[in-house]
Amino acid sequence: MHKNVFPIIIIISLLLVGLVALTQESDNFIPVPGTRPVIEHNEPPLLSDEEDSGSDNILSYLRFADNVPDWITPARWFRSNAGGMALEETPSRIAALRNEYALVIDFVGRDELPEYLSEYYNGNYYIEIRALYKNGEETRKQWIFRDNNGITRLIAAFSEPENDEADSADSGEKINRNGFIEVFNERGFITSEYRFFDNGKISKSEFNYNNGIIISASAMLWEENEEGGEFAQAYIDYYRYNRSFFLRSVERVFYKDRKISPLDESVMLSFPGNIMSSAKVDDFISEKINPYPEFFGEIPVQRESRIVFTTDERGRVLVQAFHDEDDNIVWVIQNTWQDDRIVSVTKTEGGVEYLAEYEYDSDGNRILERNLKDGILERLVRTTGSRDIEDLYINNIVVLQAVWEDGRKISETRVR
Repeated sequence: MHKNVFPIIIIISLLLVGLVALTQESDNFIPVPGTRPVIEHNEPPLLSDEEDSGSDNILSYLRFADNVPDWITPARWFRSNAGGMALEETPSRIAALRNEYALVIDFVGRDELPEYLSEYYNGNYYIEIRALYKNGEETRKQWIFRDNNGITRLIAAFSEPENDEADSADSGEKINRNGFIEVFNERGFITSEYRFFDNGKISKSEFNYNNGIIISASAMLWEENEEGGEFAQAYIDYYRYNRSFFLRSVERVFYKDRKISPLDESVMLSFPGNIMSSAKVDDFISEKINPYPEFFGEIPVQRESRIVFTTDERGRVLVQAFHDEDDNIVWVIQNTWQDDRIVSVTKTEGGVEYLAEYEYDSDGNRILERNLKDGILERLVRTTGSRDIEDLYINNIVVLQAVWEDGRKISETRVR
């Protein structure tokens, strides 16, 4: 009896000692933003295929406290593609690196941040890294800062320098990095964007919001000077919306010699464009030229000419102004709408006013077109099914009547 009790007491004592040691060890590590959530900073040893059993070995190097967000996990390895997409999670690093492209997602501490990202770091951020490998060699790394709520506050990605660039770094020469940095506010809206190019150029964009809606975006370029350099304003985009908060237009204003350029040098892009027409949405009123009545005359087309559209909040074209190569207004067409149909079109050119009036049946089919020049009736077309009856007037008197069937003239009669 005593022989059986003694081993049991020893086993219980060992279990209690192990539990106390485990509790003390876990209390020594309480991860906070900016610290690497691992007990050891050393990477797990590279295991053989037999020893590498997957996440259990990785988890042995991580111990999380209760206050760490659940989206913080141990290093995860994926089979990837050239774009760095996480295509398929693998059980281990060895399994991932067998592929041509592999991706690892991990969390690191502030001491592992590169110098060019330190100025954007906030002590309340968790630092996530995503490293892309090709044939076992790291080729690109992405840095993501997240706040306590898991909202992304910064995304940065840079390609690893080539060997000759690395040698230049060792010799103290400047390295032109290739990548980008995007900064976000607490609501997840992008506020700044930096782009770095191989030729040494750096651009910066700043975005301004009002009640969560972007109202302007400034573009700047880095310029070297005696003090090291600074960003100089290149242009600014202003975003205009209708009362339903749909984007109506974007106006780009350029800067010259750090001063805003004249208003006549700005560029205006109006919406809606022809996107919905390309999508073949038949019942959407898009900004495209309406068929003009023949008596409006020929519409000139010149290389440097342009047509400026003015639309309402529903995208209906109200005014079309034709500008020649010298930007002089040649003619203006105004459309009058009733519901979703044009009831009259007026063209003013050279002091002459042309007017086309339309009438519709209850199904929305056009049944009458009336053409006037300076208020005098010149043409009247009545439509019934596929047949059009056209009357031509001189001094308000019908002089010619033509009958059209499916767009083909079948008869013409002079009226005395």
